[in-house]
Amino acid sequence: MCGRVVLSSPPAVIAARFFLDLVPELEARYNISPGQDIAAVVTNPTSVGSILRLFNWGLKLPWKKGPDHGPKLINARSETVTEKPAFKESFAQRRCLIPVDGFFEWQKRSDGRQPYYFSQKNQRPFALAGLWGQHEYPGGHLVESCTILTTAADKLMRPIHHRMPLIIPEADWKFWLTIDAATAEGLSELLKPDTNDLLQAWPVSRDVNSTFCDRPENLKQIWDDQGGQFNLFE
Repeated sequence: MCGRVVLSSPPAVIAARFFLDLVPELEARYNISPGQDIAAVVTNPTSVGSILRLFNWGLKLPWKKGPDHGPKLINARSETVTEKPAFKESFAQRRCLIPVDGFFEWQKRSDGRQPYYFSQKNQRPFALAGLWGQHEYPGGHLVESCTILTTAADKLMRPIHHRMPLIIPEADWKFWLTIDAATAEGLSELLKPDTNDLLQAWPVSRDVNSTFCDRPENLKQIWDDQGGQFNLFE
């Protein structure tokens, strides 16, 4: 699964990296959690470019009585996203890229869950696959929300967790955002784990377990008593 992400790069860097039409106003975040607003790159309806918008993380189901009723779907399994009623329409019409500098995943241990931070080796922001939706509930309450797609763990993630967020390669960003899902045979090829050995990971403080802990120190490597080293993957 994917339940916490980091986006701390300066807005100008994000705008250049994702070819945005405008530089977004964003604060550095080191522990973005479900239920909070999360940045997403979507197509610009008034140009051929892209823009960045904020969606509430946790896709709301339009057939529920209100935005606070029913589950908030923070993740969608890539293997079934084209079939599940909760995601089928968004996958066909409202795909997005979730820009991140990294994400956290937890390893279950006898003494509790140990968080690990995953980022690109080159330290550049990258993109997770996302879907978004909007629905106006009774009383004119318009809610816009999103979810992050997950896939089977790759070799780096497997020692930690059996699932991981779906990463969209940079060469496929435009394809992911703009192609018609009904006719795009190649779209299914992106619904697989393929990080091309671009990621790195290390254990971090369990302080990140708290959604209120949002600070640069969240990314600092710690000594891992179980592994006897800073980084189990070195």
